[in-house]
Amino acid sequence: MQRKPLVLLCVAGLGLGFYLFRPDTLLWGRTVNESFPATSDASGGSILLEGRFHGVAHETSGTATIHRLADGKRVLRLTGFKTSNGPDVRVRLAKAADPRDNDTVKSAGSVEVAILKGNEGDQNYDLPGDLDLAAFHSVVIWCNRFGVNFGTAPLSPAGMEGETRVLASGEFHSVAHETSGMATIHRLADGKRVLRLTGFKTSNGPDVRVRLAKAADPRDNDTVKSAGSVEVAPLKGTEGDQNYDLPGDLDLAAFHSVVIWCNRFGVNFGTAPLTAN
Repeated sequence: MQRKPLVLLCVAGLGLGFYLFRPDTLLWGRTVNESFPATSDASGGSILLEGRFHGVAHETSGTATIHRLADGKRVLRLTGFKTSNGPDVRVRLAKAADPRDNDTVKSAGSVEVAILKGNEGDQNYDLPGDLDLAAFHSVVIWCNRFGVNFGTAPLSPAGMEGETRVLASGEFHSVAHETSGMATIHRLADGKRVLRLTGFKTSNGPDVRVRLAKAADPRDNDTVKSAGSVEVAPLKGTEGDQNYDLPGDLDLAAFHSVVIWCNRFGVNFGTAPLTAN
């Protein structure tokens, strides 16, 4: 008498498992082949941003390009695109420069563009007119069902993809101690961002750190504290050229200066106000 409820329970469990994992999506993909969107204006458009996909959780390849059409509309176009199939896969724009895991996409923030039309082929996605593209630095193929980053395309201005470029720079001035040199934030060809100090010199002290501050040009200690800052790394040396890797999920738009900071006493040795390039 008890076998029927048990069988029904097993069937329900199998149905739920099929709904969640959708093994059929792994067997049958969808190929699309959309041509470049046409407009009635013959003056043409322009490429704003571009980048190449690399795999994260699944092998992913192709090119992502953001176009401004002649009528002003902006379109994200995927060409030569290929990724794995999966349940509930979306196209997203992410704030991180080159997220290579799932957590970075979540912590840095992203916005959904649309449901992925197909796991292979050329395809177009209209972008909202009020979307601030300056806040987003990569295209992510994202599985909503399991919160997984299938693949990422780091975005660079047109003609700059695959090249090193300067994102921001500024010259140090003294605050509590004499400090000099240049601070420059570079984006490398592989998408990684690096803070480089050149011709740098400051005073020695206990527990000195390199920080990015939200204040534009803090000339005291309290401004650094009240505006907020984030630690990059312990200062490698009081003199000379040096490099510091920046986290991939760090939103550089929120920070406007580099500060040499003594953790022990809460003192701003020197500041380099940053100007976006």
